[in-house]
Amino acid sequence: MSILEVTLKLFLAVALGGLVGLERESSRKPAGLRTNVLICVGSAMVMILSGLLLEGKEGSAGDLTRIAAGVITGIGFIGAGTIIQARGMVIGLTTAATLWAVAVLGLVIGSGYYLIALIFSGVIILTLIVFRQFEDFYMKKSLYRYLIKTKLSKETLINIRKIALHEGIKLHEITIKNEKGFTFIRFAFQAPEEKEQKFNQSLLTLEGILEMSIE
Repeated sequence: MSILEVTLKLFLAVALGGLVGLERESSRKPAGLRTNVLICVGSAMVMILSGLLLEGKEGSAGDLTRIAAGVITGIGFIGAGTIIQARGMVIGLTTAATLWAVAVLGLVIGSGYYLIALIFSGVIILTLIVFRQFEDFYMKKSLYRYLIKTKLSKETLINIRKIALHEGIKLHEITIKNEKGFTFIRFAFQAPEEKEQKFNQSLLTLEGILEMSIE
């Protein structure tokens, strides 16, 4: 395997992994551009290195298969870190699944199947974009306005933003008002009812929230 071929594979991994990462970044997901690029490049490099080490040796196909399986198993630990569980509700499964798919994409590139890698990356991106629009079309969005009373203004707002990020919710009209020793946080967002319910249930698990109302 020449240096030119290795370089081509790595840059292709950066490009295709970056395309998926841009979609995740635009959707305000925790695993964005750099994460997806690094996973794709890392997986591709594992396959490249494996091919170089096993080049000319017998039984290399079986060894490459085991190495690929090890990468897929290892990426599960990263994916698990993007999943949040709160009161029986699981958040971040799509992000974890995307990271797993991007790792597979890197393995395909590292193995030298360029056309298949292009098709596969296209399928990943179309799935993320088209099906999100499909969900938004069939799941009507409503406007929700929240008012939260707390004593821990900074910590509470940071945690609210984290939950919104994992749910793919974009908060706007955020205002903070201090009154009689308490902090009142107001914000609004548009989301389907099911997504708003998940967001609501996650907020109930946060410490420091004294009162919460929806207008």
